[in-house]
Amino acid sequence: MQVIDLPKNIEVERNILGSLLIDKKSLSLVINYLKEDIFYDYKHQLVFRVIKDMYDKNIQIDLTTVFQRLVDSKQTDQVNAYYLSELTKDVVTTAHLNTHIELIIELYKRRVLVEMGRELVNGAVGGQVETIDFMAEMSKKLIQLQEYGNIYEKMMEDIILSINYSRDMAQKGDLLGYNTGFNELNNTLCGWVKPDLVIVAARPGMGKTAFMLSSIYQLACVNNVSTAVFSLEMSSEQLVERLESISSELPLKWLRMNNLDDSQRKILLKTDDLLLTSPIHIEDMGGISVTQLRAKATILKQKYGIKVIFIDYLQLMSGTGKSNQNREQEVSYISRSLKALAKELEVPIIALSQLSRRVEERADKMPQLSDLRESGSIEQDADAVIMLMRPAYYEMTEAIEIGGKEYSPRDLVVCKVEKNRHGQTKNIALRFLPETMKFEDYD
Repeated sequence: MQVIDLPKNIEVERNILGSLLIDKKSLSLVINYLKEDIFYDYKHQLVFRVIKDMYDKNIQIDLTTVFQRLVDSKQTDQVNAYYLSELTKDVVTTAHLNTHIELIIELYKRRVLVEMGRELVNGAVGGQVETIDFMAEMSKKLIQLQEYGNIYEKMMEDIILSINYSRDMAQKGDLLGYNTGFNELNNTLCGWVKPDLVIVAARPGMGKTAFMLSSIYQLACVNNVSTAVFSLEMSSEQLVERLESISSELPLKWLRMNNLDDSQRKILLKTDDLLLTSPIHIEDMGGISVTQLRAKATILKQKYGIKVIFIDYLQLMSGTGKSNQNREQEVSYISRSLKALAKELEVPIIALSQLSRRVEERADKMPQLSDLRESGSIEQDADAVIMLMRPAYYEMTEAIEIGGKEYSPRDLVVCKVEKNRHGQTKNIALRFLPETMKFEDYD
């Protein structure tokens, strides 16, 4: 087998370590952006490890103190006093430190790519892991490698400019995020705002998927916002058929039974033309793992510029696959990962979630945060939690008051904003149209 000369630059590594030893400003600027194996030379890894440990413990760093730490840890056979002092001799200025760091990060990435190449060959030939899981894991490593090495902090000027831009939009009446499809919900949440994780929770039969599809119709079909849907429960054909019903206003039952006259078929053709040109991307792989979803969402973001992601629904996802984890720990891992993914891709993620049966056991059927199934961390990780309750499902007959108005329970859906990290919580009245499985503003 051919021996590969791995990419490296020993002199640049020496220069960086020398800068860290003589310039305190260099320490605070870059040490938290580097890690030990960025350095190719083992002696350099050792010196950096000692410097990082001292920095974390707020111990003064110079040639004398670093060497003493090496003495204390009995590692002077690897790095002696002479070698340590030689690191600082060639450092004329630290002005180009950022450039040097970018260079060794680039070389480190190339070394990792070589190692990944070997891993790809071994994994493909060995075949001990499912191909789709192996590809997802390799994709995750590649994304992490691509992201590593941004040594520039976001400037306060950029942050304030971004805030002022958002305020200008709000003053003009524009939403900070994307249109949810419901006016009062837009006013409450400012739309689907990146990088929020929004949980839409309800018991079965309350219309979680109908709520999601009504919002997707507004986003993608009306406003042409590129939207991804990860459906773990329903097939892509079922989702599209329901979107056809929402868009055409033809009853879903008629579409499923193909019970249409000529005029209705023309309406359906126009609806299909609209859906064909709408930027909706559906993945209906059941039991998808967090790693697989992350890989697919990243590809969709890069390929189609996805702006909003929907997941139906959270409890059907799988987490790490570790056998020693209970379901609550797994769901906690999933919710944390989804929040991290929203920040990573800079998109809002709207994840549907089941509620526990405790709702059914109470006389008052209005759901609460404590009803979130299998994990309290869902509540903690979410920026907003929306809960849906259809009074007619529970055969309620008395009028229900929301915002000072009374509503008939027949077609009412109480949209309860139970958590809102950026504003108020409130109940919102929505109307459910069972024939087309559509949600709309009640007023």
